[in-house]
Amino acid sequence: MKRYTKEEIRCVEAMYEKEYFWDFCNKTGGSELKHQIIQARILANGREYFDNVLSESRLSDEILITPDISVWRMIDFSKGVAEDPILTIEITHTRRNDRYSNKTIRMSFDCFPSIAESFIYNYAENIWYRYYRDIDGEIYVEEDQDYSQVLGIHLGTLLE
Repeated sequence: MKRYTKEEIRCVEAMYEKEYFWDFCNKTGGSELKHQIIQARILANGREYFDNVLSESRLSDEILITPDISVWRMIDFSKGVAEDPILTIEITHTRRNDRYSNKTIRMSFDCFPSIAESFIYNYAENIWYRYYRDIDGEIYVEEDQDYSQVLGIHLGTLLE
């Protein structure tokens, strides 16, 4: 996992609303049962597409972004070490959560350059949002898009 210096943390904090940033450092929370079932289904059905996957795990020890699902370039389970998150998935059920997840994903891209794609799945509306970093370095979003170029699958098929 990436280790951040105090100066790097101050830089990230300066990029975001202070209250929003510190929510990642001071809160823990739970999820609805349906949320957990969807998460478990994606993990169970996705075993053939990703080996290095974690659920509800922080992307670093200092900046406590905790996506519902994260796929990593490398995980050494015996040593408890993970390197380079490459894809994240957030599962939500309201538009308010979509906006919060949107901020979270954009912050993830800023803090972790190894992330190539991130998704939000709003299960109340059955809509996927795909976020990706283009060659120009900008972050773009596609609504109603569940195809992951990183994994080579439609993530919606993992819910079946």
